[in-house]
Amino acid sequence: MDTLSLLVGSLHLANAIYTRFELGTPWGHRVTHTGQIKFVLVARGSCWLRTEALAEPLELQTNDLFLVLNGAPYSVSDRPTSRCIDCATLEPRRENFLIEYGGAGSRTTLVSVALQLAETDSRALVASLPPFIFLRLDETRSQGLSTMAELLRSEIAEELGSLPIVTRLAESLFISALRFHVQSEEAPKQGILAAIADPQIRRALHAMHEDIAEPWTLEELAARAGMSRASFAAKFRDKTGTPPLEYLTEQRIDRARALLREGIPIAEIAGRVGYESPVSFARAFRRVTGAPPGAFRRDARSEAAHSG
Repeated sequence: MDTLSLLVGSLHLANAIYTRFELGTPWGHRVTHTGQIKFVLVARGSCWLRTEALAEPLELQTNDLFLVLNGAPYSVSDRPTSRCIDCATLEPRRENFLIEYGGAGSRTTLVSVALQLAETDSRALVASLPPFIFLRLDETRSQGLSTMAELLRSEIAEELGSLPIVTRLAESLFISALRFHVQSEEAPKQGILAAIADPQIRRALHAMHEDIAEPWTLEELAARAGMSRASFAAKFRDKTGTPPLEYLTEQRIDRARALLREGIPIAEIAGRVGYESPVSFARAFRRVTGAPPGAFRRDARSEAAHSG
């Protein structure tokens, strides 16, 4: 598994909503839910996108895809000046994945995915995501992206047993869109995505994330990167904003949070994330989070009970 997949795989999905919008001119809606990663594929027809990341409305055509990664609101409509209603008011129209509304004019189909992440998971990745990514799949020359978009478009039209398939396709499309962005000229210059784009730092990151329990030293990570200790430490901090071993500690604690939610015993978690004893693990957990592991688990259970 590549480094980006390992990182994205560590994200904890608190919720995911998949929608196929069947739209007839005139139509328009705005999405205002915060704290979500959203991506939208134009499966048929065209529309106009308005968001704070764009100075002007952007016309989208079939096979265009955009991602809003900072939870910012956006609007899509048949014309750049069309009135938009709040998307929440359309929920009573939902039938499984489908929401259909608008007039009797030209037709547009949008496939929308909203991913609600647990607030504490993989902070380094979430913080480094660009606020907005736009891809024209017909111009990316990525057969994989186009194929996954086509599969997602087809599967979300089904009803029987399609949710697990849609979930996997959505996750794969999200990873592939991020990977394409990392490899593009618009890739970030700092943050975890910038680090992944650097071949030397990527090798060290991959080692850490693939075996987070390994007692990594700065020398061993530098060797994985093929660099001297000093050069590696400086470059890693320049790319990620964090020293290597501090980054490793943060990732271990992020992994521990997910395991605590699953109800795994604290002593077992300590070993699985690289600590020799529950005491040393609890000390590190409190230092990073401000609370002991037991208190975090109780709070997580309480939040899950209230959300359920």
